[in-house]
Amino acid sequence: MQNFYFTLVAFLFFAIDCFSQGVWTQKTDYAGGNTNYAVGFSIGTKGYIGTGRDSTFATTNSFWEYDPAGDSWMQRADFGGVARGGAVGFSIGSKGYIGTGVTSSSVFLNDFWEYDPGLNSWTPRANFAGTPRHYATGFSIGSKGYIGTGDTTASSDYVKDFWEYDPIGDTWTPIALFPGLGRGPAVGFSIGTKGYFGTGNDEISDLPSRDFWEYDPASNSWTQKANIPMGKCAATGFSLGGKGYIGTGVDSIPPMFLMSIDFWEYDPLFNTWTQKTDFGGTARKHAVAFAIGTKGYLGTGYGTKDFWEFDPNGVGINELKEEISVSVYPNPMIESSTIQTTFSSNKKTLLQFELYDLTGKKVRSVVLENSDYKLNRNQLSSGTYIYNVLSENKMISKGKLIIQ
Repeated sequence: MQNFYFTLVAFLFFAIDCFSQGVWTQKTDYAGGNTNYAVGFSIGTKGYIGTGRDSTFATTNSFWEYDPAGDSWMQRADFGGVARGGAVGFSIGSKGYIGTGVTSSSVFLNDFWEYDPGLNSWTPRANFAGTPRHYATGFSIGSKGYIGTGDTTASSDYVKDFWEYDPIGDTWTPIALFPGLGRGPAVGFSIGTKGYFGTGNDEISDLPSRDFWEYDPASNSWTQKANIPMGKCAATGFSLGGKGYIGTGVDSIPPMFLMSIDFWEYDPLFNTWTQKTDFGGTARKHAVAFAIGTKGYLGTGYGTKDFWEFDPNGVGINELKEEISVSVYPNPMIESSTIQTTFSSNKKTLLQFELYDLTGKKVRSVVLENSDYKLNRNQLSSGTYIYNVLSENKMISKGKLIIQ
């Protein structure tokens, strides 16, 4: 009975990509080309993406508007400051804001700019009051904006100060210090009257974090909430319909620094996380995401320009990408287990199976040339192991294998 339980869990962990709630639909590619370290936000019925690094890794100050009604992009006035990557942005009311970041010559910045979509113009505002930085995180709550954490030097000195911006007075005020470890690049968004913040590489280990926090501006206080199930850095997220969403980035399952496609929903009412349908594009980090109306949007990122729409209420198989389910049985293993792979089409993709112990040491690596592969225990000790399944060096599945 115990063997059956673990086999079922292993299968469902990956079949969830095909049948879990939420549907991704590919939209028109970002017109700014392959871009990463960019900034995105929405104002009304339009979305905006700008700055970042282009396909040659040069910084840019181009700025584009996305119209979901026509699935089209329009170039707008270039961002008013110098070209940069790793900046932060958010919208307040009918205006957008971008600030901080780093230039191609590694100059850390603290300037701050306001964008008026009606006039298609940029106006310099009061400089961000904290230390110049990149990989900061920003979000807005009501009529105020917030920027905090990030990296202030080329040697990755992560900080944990947070600041509130008042656009009416054009002023910055320090708020309660973030109580977790300094970090960046993390994810932030707001739901109702609260702000939410988490993930990112921390200042101690420089590895992806799982902790997640709520900020209440009424009491100027932070409260730790349920950890996201998968530690991440360089992920992205947005809020939609009273829920928060975080996905892509670099996951914390060994080997470290492997880009991912998993996508998670946070419910503040129950303080719970639910895994949603995997992101529809390829694995990536430093992407951009925002919400418009009842849909979320995610695109760009490391070496990419594709752009996707997420419907959290859609249910079905995502037909725009190859679906691969992986099951490992029996699990726990005694002498051997079978790795079974199933593809949603007749097209077969070469897969790599890698097994790690809990210290992160790779103990087995095999190519899955057949649908059923017999994995022998050989000299492996009893214990818990982590396995990754990769396609073209990008992780598509992950899980635990227990050896008795």
